[in-house]
Amino acid sequence: MIKSTYNSIHPINNGNYILINSLSGAVDVVDGLVKERLDRIEQTNLQRDNQDEVELLTFFKKRGYIFHSLAEEQQILFKVKDAMEKMTAKSKWGMTFNVCTTYACNLRCPYCYQGHQIHDHNHALDSDEITKMFEAITQIIKMEENRGRFIGAQHRMVLYGGEPLLPQTKNTVKEVVERAVNEYGFRMCAITNGTFLHQFLDIFQPYRDQWDFFQISLDGPKAVHDKRRIMAGGQGTFDRIVQNIDMALERGFAVATRTNVNKENLGHLVELANFIEQKGWNKFPHFGWQVTPVTNHFSEPMPDHLPEHELLIALYEMFGDLDSFIDKYNARLGSVINMRTSRIRNTIRSFDWSRMDDMDACTSSGVTSVPHFKECSAREQRFYSFGTEGLIYACPDSVGRAETAVGSFSPKYELNSEAHQQWDRGITDSKECTECSISLFCGGGCAYANLMRNGDITKPYCNYANETIDVYIKHNKHLFEELGTV
Repeated sequence: MIKSTYNSIHPINNGNYILINSLSGAVDVVDGLVKERLDRIEQTNLQRDNQDEVELLTFFKKRGYIFHSLAEEQQILFKVKDAMEKMTAKSKWGMTFNVCTTYACNLRCPYCYQGHQIHDHNHALDSDEITKMFEAITQIIKMEENRGRFIGAQHRMVLYGGEPLLPQTKNTVKEVVERAVNEYGFRMCAITNGTFLHQFLDIFQPYRDQWDFFQISLDGPKAVHDKRRIMAGGQGTFDRIVQNIDMALERGFAVATRTNVNKENLGHLVELANFIEQKGWNKFPHFGWQVTPVTNHFSEPMPDHLPEHELLIALYEMFGDLDSFIDKYNARLGSVINMRTSRIRNTIRSFDWSRMDDMDACTSSGVTSVPHFKECSAREQRFYSFGTEGLIYACPDSVGRAETAVGSFSPKYELNSEAHQQWDRGITDSKECTECSISLFCGGGCAYANLMRNGDITKPYCNYANETIDVYIKHNKHLFEELGTV
């Protein structure tokens, strides 16, 4: 017998340990004797005349903590992977088409991951380019359906940039939205800085029922935000953005407010939370607040960068119980933090020994807990992003970097199969990830960050994944203790 590659063990109080397996999703509290028996599983043989030992080893096997051999574990790993790929292919939610209406942007946020050189390109997609883009989308949908993927699924289009909602993009936006909804039945959303949203709401109003959300960044109370989210001329944007969030919410649109956090504005999150509460935004069912670290895809150090596990520590210190904070503000952790902790969170929120599912011990309440073989939709080839220079990208964060493009839509549609295929990589394509105990909580890291930092999507930038999980477990020891020990 061997211990699973995907076991991780975390000490808690009273000599007990939390035992976690990222493949099966099992999470259990065990005492020191049980841990010791697991530690020496490879050195001892099963004593079949010892009923207690037989029951313990049966439990280990059932929960995915031990296997007869590495070959058996690998067989299970790839069986689950195949099942996940089939689930993805049959998902009712299909692809996301990110449309850069322009690379121009009226803001000069100091931490922008795109780099401000791209924001000097003022070209907005014209009607001919929009037509070619939709022709490419038609071909992509057909290609994926021929692969047996996303047949009859609901697709989404995201207005992206640069800044998609500028005065000079009105005609572009109007045509893109009309065609996306009326001709293709797409759901819509926009990732926007919100400064000109008021000029577009009348355009969007007829499509409100097809509109999922506006993502709008608000980086703190006014004095803080206005030092970070600044116009090209240095002016602040807080008042205009707040007015536009008010207007969008009152007109029935969903707003996902995003706060990009580093050490500069970390200490102002409570003040921002109080402002959100004073505005009453958190009372709107279609309001959400995402708190996420400033993205750093590159090797160059960023001033005031805040690793995600340090943000998680700070959230506990500022708001106490994380679930209460999430419920109060309809808050969401940054997507990476959320991914790495979500399966564990499901367990401690819904654990019920009497309803434990042998196949996925993390979902005792019936909530699906899926292992993450791929960190993002770009890896799943569910993202197609269209740049204003006529190129197609797999990852929206990579737009404007021509060397990362996977094809073109203008002047003609072409998809470079080799470039496209390199994004279709998960943890089983990486030796480091395959041998990592938490990789199925992590999904192999951000593909774009891996590419930019290490030159290869399969060479992971781990971005403090272990530390994040450790922090989450440390701050929830009392909840794990309530589960009781094996």
